[in-house]
Amino acid sequence: MTSRDDGHERSVRAWYVVAAGAIYLFTFSYALRVARWRKDPWIRIRVPGGGPSIEGSVRFVTPDELDPGLVDLILERWWMWGATTVEGLGRMLQDGSHVLLRVEMQV
Repeated sequence: MTSRDDGHERSVRAWYVVAAGAIYLFTFSYALRVARWRKDPWIRIRVPGGGPSIEGSVRFVTPDELDPGLVDLILERWWMWGATTVEGLGRMLQDGSHVLLRVEMQV
């Protein structure tokens, strides 16, 4: 996943889930990439090793936007981060310790 800051691109590997035709990222709210996405929502997703890439933007998902199917995927993928229950996930998003991002691709 690549974000940019003042024209400089920064890339980092990231875990994700795919739900309802979209890619979702769940990460610490204080991560540098999150700070960059708050200023500029542009994102590039690239397959490691020089594979294809796509560009889009990220949108911050609020706790009230969570649907059961998405919650199940998040809990399965990130249970080791403390998101072990629906309530726990909601608290993590509500208190701002973590963010859920929906990647919206440009076509």
